[in-house]
Amino acid sequence: MSSAPPQYLEIEAVLRGEVNKLAPNSVLPTEVQLSKRFNVSRITIRRALEMLEQSGLISRQRGRGTIVSPPKILRRFSPLLSFEHDLRDQGIDFETRMIARDFNADPPEFIRDRLNLSAKKKVAYVAFSRLVEDRIICTDSRYIHPDVACQLDPEFLESGDTSRVVEKAVGKKITSADWESEIIPCAGAAAGVLGIAPGALVVANTFTYFLSNGTAAEAGVMSYRVDRCKFQFGGTFNEPMATE
Repeated sequence: MSSAPPQYLEIEAVLRGEVNKLAPNSVLPTEVQLSKRFNVSRITIRRALEMLEQSGLISRQRGRGTIVSPPKILRRFSPLLSFEHDLRDQGIDFETRMIARDFNADPPEFIRDRLNLSAKKKVAYVAFSRLVEDRIICTDSRYIHPDVACQLDPEFLESGDTSRVVEKAVGKKITSADWESEIIPCAGAAAGVLGIAPGALVVANTFTYFLSNGTAAEAGVMSYRVDRCKFQFGGTFNEPMATE
């Protein structure tokens, strides 16, 4: 005999349906008001609201209360587009903020492997945060091969579109990429930039971009807040799907 689901799950489902019909920045009733409405404790209400917050539907702000979040940003990974190209193509306004720049950086070992660098080689390192409607969506750390970095104008990197800057500097197109996506606990530094607790889950894309001559030009990691982004993959099957 199956037992009934916990009350907070039932309340979360009801509130989810209501929140999906509300305009962004609408204010939800207080915990006290909701506990009276559902005739449950504030602890039960709090657990339901925490689930909605983790899914990105609401945010709980000191002094304002519980607010309906704007819709999640769509990040398309197929076809392979840069963050800048993708959002501009969708007509989404965004802001890029440079948070670090070092033209004489020691890269981590996995970056050395991706860029085929010897142990003593230095690289150019840049890091950015990306915002939509003043909400941080993602952060990325990029390491540029020294043979490429020496041809760059450092000021141009502030645009955040390093791939375009690299292409213009070397006169070659980036034509291919090695790309891996995984859901991982966010490390301290990136968590601080994203405004989330260390250990919270993010979608992390580790990449290497290659020039038309096969040279690995840059590599890095982009980490996306899962409560503010959704992701789209698309394409065609090389062979028809098997059917029963």
